[in-house]
This record gives sequence, C-alpha cells and structure tokens, in this order.
Amino acid sequence: MAMATPQQTHYVSFNNKVTPGVAFAVTSAEQVEDMKQMDPPLRHGWTIWEQIMQTPESKAQYSDATHRIASFNTVKGFWRYWNHLPQPSELVDGKKFVRDTGDSTSVVDALMVFRNGVKPEWEDPVNATGGHFQFQLKPSLGDGKGGIIDEYWNNIVLGMIGGTLEPADMVTGARLVDKLGQARAASIRLEVWFSNFDDTEKVDMLQRNLEKCMSTRLDGTVAKENPWGKTDRRSHAKK
Repeated sequence: MAMATPQQTHYVSFNNKVTPGVAFAVTSAEQVEDMKQMDPPLRHGWTIWEQIMQTPESKAQYSDATHRIASFNTVKGFWRYWNHLPQPSELVDGKKFVRDTGDSTSVVDALMVFRNGVKPEWEDPVNATGGHFQFQLKPSLGDGKGGIIDEYWNNIVLGMIGGTLEPADMVTGARLVDKLGQARAASIRLEVWFSNFDDTEKVDMLQRNLEKCMSTRLDGTVAKENPWGKTDRRSHAKK
C-alpha cells in the first residue's frame, strides 16, 4: 500500500510548484517489483486530443483545430502520457499550453481526453444525443495558485478512465479549456461529456457521482463545500 510522506500538500496535483517535495513510499521491495510488472487494462481505450487556438483571420473549422496526441488502454499507458502533460495550475501561473512543431509554435486552447472512437465534437454520433456538465473555475479559487483546479481535473480524468465515475459507460470524455484570456469572466472551464441526455435518471446519478468525485481530497475525505457553485448541465441536441 502506497503512503504519502508528511511533506504532501493538500491537492491532487502533478505540478511541482503546487506540490513541492511530495514523495511516496511503499511497504516492501516485493511490492515495488509487483507494481513494475503489472499493467492493468482499462475498461475502455482513450485518446488525448488538443485544440489549437484559432486567430480571427483563421477560417479553419473546429474539427480542423483538434488533433490527436496519443492513445492508451492500460494504466501504464495513461501515466506514460499524463506525467508529461501540463496541469491547469500552470495556466493560473500565467503560462500557456503550446505545441511546438519545430517549424511553428501554436497556442493550445484545450486539452481533451475522449473514449477511443469518439471525437470531441457535438456532431459525433455518440455525443449528438448526449450533453455535458460544465464548470467555470475562477483562477482565485482556493489558494489562488490553481491547486484545487488541478485536483478537480485530475479527479475527473482518473475517475473517468478508471471506470469509477458511474454510470461509466455514459461518459464519453472530458475537456480542459483555457478561458483566462477573456476580458470578462476569465476562467478555466472543465467539461465532462456523456451520452443519452434524455435518460434523466442516469444523468442525475452521473452528476451526483461527478460532484463527489471532484470533491474527494487527497486523504480520501469528501469536501462538504462546493466552491465551484452550480453545476451547469447542457444538451448537445440542436435547437
């Protein structure tokens, strides 16, 4: 069983500025070896996507601005990529997500994780009859350093790919969108997408479990307060 040392901070964050000096210890060398050998498969395979910022002069469609980064279907496969992706707190720190191809550098507006075979688009057949939950998170939330936003994002993604965010088969993906450059209501937006919006009973269950998932702290306790305010539920059906 892995246990965090006393140096741990309060948030589930993989940004060293938010969680400096965090270290983990295991009870035996045998456990370390077992962990090295294990690579449990996930219930579904997943793909990491990015959305490139479009300039006013650009005529590209949304689908042209989204690009696949990598896919994975095991626990190790997930961490192989996740450990190298930026955390939301880096946006709060004034940085931008960027894609450097060698020939050019582009600003990344959004990072997304979607089930294999599902595009991060409303028009995708699985998403078209579904919807999403949306959270507008102000950079001043918590300690103002973005740690609590990291925690929400990591909890969502880990719950989603781990299949513990029930009903798991409804969840199609999650998006982290940088809206800090907005003149009004600057925020980081988190979205959780799901299928079958009209199945109200299951969608209600998903919302309850999502809010609990987001509120779960590093020590396993669930925060009683809800700092993000109201959970915004939106349908993808065309009006």
